[in-house]
Amino acid sequence: MSATAVLRIAHPFASGSEASNAVARETEPLLERIPLSKRLEEGTAAPRRESEQTLFMKGLFRGAWGTGVYGQFVRGRHYVTYLQCLLEVYEALEEALESQRTHAAVGGFVFPELWRSHAIQEDLSCFLGEDWRDTPRPVHLTTTHVTRIQELAEEAPHLLVAHAYVRYIRDILSGPMLGNMVARAFDLTDGEGIALYQSVGPSSLEIFQRRVSRNMDSLNLTDDEMREVVQEARLAFRLEIQLSDSLSRGALGMKSPDLGR
Repeated sequence: MSATAVLRIAHPFASGSEASNAVARETEPLLERIPLSKRLEEGTAAPRRESEQTLFMKGLFRGAWGTGVYGQFVRGRHYVTYLQCLLEVYEALEEALESQRTHAAVGGFVFPELWRSHAIQEDLSCFLGEDWRDTPRPVHLTTTHVTRIQELAEEAPHLLVAHAYVRYIRDILSGPMLGNMVARAFDLTDGEGIALYQSVGPSSLEIFQRRVSRNMDSLNLTDDEMREVVQEARLAFRLEIQLSDSLSRGALGMKSPDLGR
């Protein structure tokens, strides 16, 4: 079974005028269809908001561990774990996108700005020192996400666009704001420790956003494939939420919403 088998939306049996209307919809010019960028924005609004408001993310930036020395130590420890998890996801995604660069859909959504694994490594070096690679990675927290990306590279490359889109929303579009929040949380100066969020500066963000939307909307995808991309993007946001929930369960001084049930 293909990776998209459970995502495909079967057309209901129709006859007469209903069948004619279905055929007409399928043969509508691409320009008359709802653009992929709009479908993604509207179709992922709820999981996107949820991913931004998880207990773990709130704790990182809103003082759940206090502002003292120990609180800063605990916050730093958990943020490093989060970066390590992101590195696993980015390495898998970048490898998958690179392997499918000539694919009609993937090739249109390969942006150098989205390659953030080296930036994350730079941030880890800032927090952990030059021997950051010797710190064990919590790979068990990202196994599902990484495996999904690897499956798509083999079976449904066009759905890689969904995972790239989610990283674009999470780390690029919100980059300037998140970078400032991280810098304040850890008293960082001169841009140290926030390379992940410095791919696109605030003054260039709107231009880059238009570029991404333009390329996304020009991808040669059928209506079914666009629906699948939206569904996959929802899944990618859910995987991000799942990661935050897992991190909150293992975070010292933070009560997970699962506890006490």
